[in-house]
Amino acid sequence: MKEVKIKIALSLFFILSHFGLMLYIIYLHFYKDWLGKEDFEASISILGPIFATITTVIIKYIIDNKNKSLKQSRKVNYLFVFVSFLLPILFVLVIFFIIDKQTKSPIVGFIALLGMIESLFGVYIGFIVKSLFELKEPEKDYELDYSKDKAN
Repeated sequence: MKEVKIKIALSLFFILSHFGLMLYIIYLHFYKDWLGKEDFEASISILGPIFATITTVIIKYIIDNKNKSLKQSRKVNYLFVFVSFLLPILFVLVIFFIIDKQTKSPIVGFIALLGMIESLFGVYIGFIVKSLFELKEPEKDYELDYSKDKAN
C-alpha cells in the first residue's frame, strides 16, 4: 500500500473521530444530561490535548504540503499498514465504549481509566503520527566545503 493512501485515510479518521468524539461528549452532557459535570470536564481535559495535538500535526502537514503531488509516494509494508489502522481504531472504539458505559452504569475510577487508556494508546499513536506526518528535512545534494577558503 502506498504511504499517501494511509496518510489520507488516517487524516480523515483522526480529524472526524476527534470532532465526533468531542461532539458526542458535549451531546451527552448538555443535551442528554447523561454525563455529569465532573465526568464531562475530565473527559474533555484528558482527551482534548491528545486529539488536538494529533489533529494539529496532521493539519500542519496538509498545509505545508499543499503544493506537493499526492502521486509521489513510497510503498509501506503490510505490517505497518495493519498497525497504523488497528491502534487508532481501537483507541477511538475503547474511548467511545468507556464513555458510553459511564452514561449507563457509572464506572468507579472513570477518570483514572480514561487517563490510563489515553496514555497507553497515546504513546503508540504518537509513533504512528510522527512516522507519517513528520516533516522530513530535504536531502542535501551537496555539502559546502569551506576548508579551502580558510587555508588561503
